[in-house]
Amino acid sequence: MSSVKGRFSFSKDDGDELQSSLRLLFNGQDSNHSNNPTDNMDFHQIKGTSDFGSSWLTSNTGAVNVKVLLVFAQDDRQSDILVQTCEKLGWHVSEARNADEALELFQTHYHDIVIIDRRGVQRQQADDICRFFTESNQDECTTLQVLDAGFNRALIECSNQKILINELIGIHANEVQAKLQLATAHSLYLAVHRCRDMIHVTNDRHVIQFANEVTEKLLGYKLDEVINKNLNEIITCENFNLMNQLLQKGLESYGNMNCKRKFNGPITISSRIIPFCTHGRRPTHYIYIYDTTYLLENIEEIEKIKCGWPHTVSHLHPRGSAHSSRSFDVGSVNSDLQRRCSIAKLHNLPIEAPITKVITLLTSAMMDAALPEVVNQINKAIEILKTTELFAPYVKESGDLTNDPITSDLIGALISAPLYARDSRRSSNDSVGRVQRILRQQSPKPTSRSQRGPREIELLLENSLSWEFDIFKLEMLSEKRSLFYLGMHIMNLYGVPAQLKCEERVLLNWLTVIEGSYNVQNSYHNSTHAADVLQATARFMMSDRLKSLLGPLDQAAALIAAATHDVDHPGVTSQFICNAGQRLAVLYNDISVLESHHAALTFKLTLADSEVNIFKALDRDTYKSIRQNIIDMILATDMTKHYEHLAKFVNICSVQSEESMSELYSDAVDSSPLSMAENVTLVKRMMIKCADVSNPARPLKLCIEWSKRIAEEYFRQTEAEQERNLPVTMPTFERSSCSIAASQIGFVDYIVSGMMEAWDAFIDLPEIIKNIRQNYGIWKEHSKSEIFTVQDCERLQQSLKLHISQST
Repeated sequence: MSSVKGRFSFSKDDGDELQSSLRLLFNGQDSNHSNNPTDNMDFHQIKGTSDFGSSWLTSNTGAVNVKVLLVFAQDDRQSDILVQTCEKLGWHVSEARNADEALELFQTHYHDIVIIDRRGVQRQQADDICRFFTESNQDECTTLQVLDAGFNRALIECSNQKILINELIGIHANEVQAKLQLATAHSLYLAVHRCRDMIHVTNDRHVIQFANEVTEKLLGYKLDEVINKNLNEIITCENFNLMNQLLQKGLESYGNMNCKRKFNGPITISSRIIPFCTHGRRPTHYIYIYDTTYLLENIEEIEKIKCGWPHTVSHLHPRGSAHSSRSFDVGSVNSDLQRRCSIAKLHNLPIEAPITKVITLLTSAMMDAALPEVVNQINKAIEILKTTELFAPYVKESGDLTNDPITSDLIGALISAPLYARDSRRSSNDSVGRVQRILRQQSPKPTSRSQRGPREIELLLENSLSWEFDIFKLEMLSEKRSLFYLGMHIMNLYGVPAQLKCEERVLLNWLTVIEGSYNVQNSYHNSTHAADVLQATARFMMSDRLKSLLGPLDQAAALIAAATHDVDHPGVTSQFICNAGQRLAVLYNDISVLESHHAALTFKLTLADSEVNIFKALDRDTYKSIRQNIIDMILATDMTKHYEHLAKFVNICSVQSEESMSELYSDAVDSSPLSMAENVTLVKRMMIKCADVSNPARPLKLCIEWSKRIAEEYFRQTEAEQERNLPVTMPTFERSSCSIAASQIGFVDYIVSGMMEAWDAFIDLPEIIKNIRQNYGIWKEHSKSEIFTVQDCERLQQSLKLHISQST
């Protein structure tokens, strides 16, 4: 802020000369040559609905603490009367006898007003002093020339104190105070221009008059690109008409604004709009304040994650503690960043559910619950809640999902609810006698821990809880019986037989029946996939967070659900089954068809024979509880409910405030709201969901194999649909033309990334994010070609094996 200064001079009035002048300066600079671009703007005092009172910086508070410098070669009556007059006004007076003293005093005190004696022989010295202050080279003495030289007001020699008082007060009010208000307005402008919230000022027609620099940083527009544009060209709001009615009445309004960015997709920002008026009662300006501080802290990281999975940024500090003396754990700081990014990314996904809008609206309403305008937001929330499918996802109009047909097909098939069945044709799938048949067909099973299989399998299982565990090596060594060997090993580690009070022999039989009920001809949804999900679930439950939340029976239920979550999977999607009108579609009314089948068959097989019934020793209440948990977790793998489960998990388990978040994710184990039964259920759902789609988070060689297998299964489904003249669920998944790399990129972008970031922030397992980024980079590199087939995947695997062998 520039301080306002001034100088005077006195002499007799001879009618031909300007004997005294006043110069008001900003920090010694000529006001006509400002280097500050903000100094060229006009400011007006704005009156509005907010009452600033006496604290308003630009209000007139009276001439207090005014500093005056008198430059007189010697004391005389005129200097004495000026000293007396200033002291009577309560002003501070300094006196100088020559130019050197005047310059030294001015540089130390920086006076508001300088009065220079320019009478008679003092004229040349007065001009020299003025030149010191103004750096002017003018020596002429005519009125206009002296004004041009730096003086801007003349005082006639006067000994009347009352006249001098009025004269000095007028100078201060009309010159000094006006410049002070302008300088203060400049400081307010600078504060608004540099603040971290995005701010727009429009006229009463919502035409932008001012935008601060955050607009350029956040939205990508240059300031001259938005000035004089109508706000709705870059900012839209669903209930704009209601908002505008409130503003025209002089009432503040609140809402979520959809902001169009120049180079990226749109973002939704909570906004507060304040009406202001310069005259009368009708608002003449609207002040839009967007809460963008959090976005600016993470926008670069979020954009990098969306565009290419960057390395974790470790230099960011937790909010409000950038210079704190206490130490920070780098892992916790990175985890906090990932957690914040995951929440922000959830709200920026191109797929949105109405419940997400409700959460945002109610969160905004709770922040300002004391304001009457909150009623409008709550009414809007109630309208949305009246809809029947609160979590039914749909693609946002502004989303870019439809730009990639492969991604659109894949994500659409995963999240879309099946169509109604066209007929009631039945399949021959019958489970009668399945248990006995499987037990007879399978080879004899080891019955003790010392007889768990070949030595190679035992050595491999020693690392069964490592995230790098090679499930495909176990598949080969066990001759595609990985679920049996890995399941028995992990369930013994977690003490499942003891918790279920069943004999180990019964558990061995049960695993045999479950694995035998998986379709070995499926390239992806087979027992190896079930074993992989089981292993991921077991690894997740090693985290301190889950140890504090899940009891022994919860852990047992989670392992059982993981092992059985895809039992008897036919290798096609629920959409295919519904389109074909198969028995399962009719049985389950086209709703979560496969997941319902997996859950029902799990218990049908388990209860069919006492030799495989692992629940037979449980009391009624315990059995009812564990059965409910298993069914709930299996049904949670239904991808049509993906965004519902993710939104609930982020909303409840991440808590939408900085304070609650810091408590919730502290290292200390506490009795937080997470321990409530319904929230533990949400955590278990998220756990099995993350385990089910963990392929992109596995080491690269495992990720490639899983990608090849799921693509093969989708290719077979497309071929079957074409052969049977059924609707083709994923048209782009043609064996000869589909890009597996592109499908994996879309799967990570729209399904995996946001969920895994939230999950990693919750249990602190950085390996999953590290692997996702590495694998994503590989797929990005290979997505440059339009086609990346199964054969291309195999060549990539060979090159990877060669690279590993050369490295070792």
